[in-house]
Amino acid sequence: MTVQHRFLPTTAADRADLLKACGVQSIEDLLTGIPENVRFNGTLPSGPAQSEMEIRRRIRTLMKDGRYAKNALSFIGAGIYDHMCPAAVNQLTLRGEFLTSYTPYQPEMSQGTLQALFEFQTMVAELFGMEVSNASHYDASTSLAEAALMAMRLNKDRKRLLVSSSVHPEYVQVLKTYLANLGVEMSFIPLDGGVTSVNSLKSLVGEDVMGVIIQSPNFYGCVEDLEALGAVAKSKGALFIVSTPETLSLAVLPPPGECGADIATGEGQSFGVPQSFGGPFVGLFTSKLEYVRQMPGRLCGETVDAQGRRSYTLTLSTREQHIRRDKATSNICTNQNLMALWATIWLTMTGKEGFYELAVQNLSKTEYAKEKLLSTGKAKLRFANQRTFNEFVIDINGSAQEFFTKASALGVAPGVALSRFDATDKTGLLICVTEKKSREDIDRLAQLVRELA
Repeated sequence: MTVQHRFLPTTAADRADLLKACGVQSIEDLLTGIPENVRFNGTLPSGPAQSEMEIRRRIRTLMKDGRYAKNALSFIGAGIYDHMCPAAVNQLTLRGEFLTSYTPYQPEMSQGTLQALFEFQTMVAELFGMEVSNASHYDASTSLAEAALMAMRLNKDRKRLLVSSSVHPEYVQVLKTYLANLGVEMSFIPLDGGVTSVNSLKSLVGEDVMGVIIQSPNFYGCVEDLEALGAVAKSKGALFIVSTPETLSLAVLPPPGECGADIATGEGQSFGVPQSFGGPFVGLFTSKLEYVRQMPGRLCGETVDAQGRRSYTLTLSTREQHIRRDKATSNICTNQNLMALWATIWLTMTGKEGFYELAVQNLSKTEYAKEKLLSTGKAKLRFANQRTFNEFVIDINGSAQEFFTKASALGVAPGVALSRFDATDKTGLLICVTEKKSREDIDRLAQLVRELA
């Protein structure tokens, strides 16, 4: 048989086909020609097999130079997440034809680029449970702002926008910048125990509301009741817009599309894209198919050429360079080709089972961290009754910012002090735990809380 894609891992079905083609039942059957007396039946001195993440951690422990000695153990999330990226992803992404790719101004001549973007769109739409995805934005904050502009175009006669108070504060700043001179009144929906209040939304939503924006998991790590919130929003004809900065959560939570979202946006940084001091990232944007004509950015499609061969095309690209300025839906000047490709390779190599396993690890380690921190007697879980994914808020004794300063001096960034966004919140610390954090890492954080809080 011919292996069509040499860089993709084989599936169980692929391996079964290979064995069948060789006329054997197992890999061991292929080794029968090796004499028993020359076979090695002992144990290699390297120890048991380790994952790539374990090997990386071990190497960093062994290296004593200043570069790694200064590395902090970080529990910071708040929209940017420290997830594992296999070395193979970076190696493939750094290929010259990928690294230098940019916006294709003669797109149909760049079939490889278009196919990669089409695959990206397909996976993103499937993850979000939505009908259509575009070929990416700069990051989640600009994707969300573009969703608000799209809601304006779809609900032209409405001038109010409702935004949950649990949406990332920096996303809100970007929203305000985009909407500053457009005559839109932005109101905030109060919270109830760390999540958006459904009753408050009922009292605020009206026939003049063009859209309702909810983030889930929200800025505090809590999972919102999207289905209930969406039903209220749509009862008055408002578009239901969902933002998901931590897209790995979609492996274990109902996707926005199943909860009634009209537009769903998010951040693809979790898909192997480095944190890189805050960017560049990859904004995700999906919607219902009926709204596709108002979708900003680019949309790649699949078709056939004159010979009936499968080919790809730039189906929509409604930016001001391509059509009349007053008809353009966006002025985005690039579609983050490299970052979208990076995320596509990561998703392909991770696979559906791996994607789910990563999410479960995040959940499990987060729950372990909660238990360890609470056992110190120096921290309380702020929203104890809410479901969370890989972030949660604790209230510590004393100032969270002072604790952060002390812990950082010892090589641990313990989270985000919420006083950074709300000066009155002195004790709140937003902590993120991903699959890269070991039991020892979490125990170290708990020990610092015990000693310094």
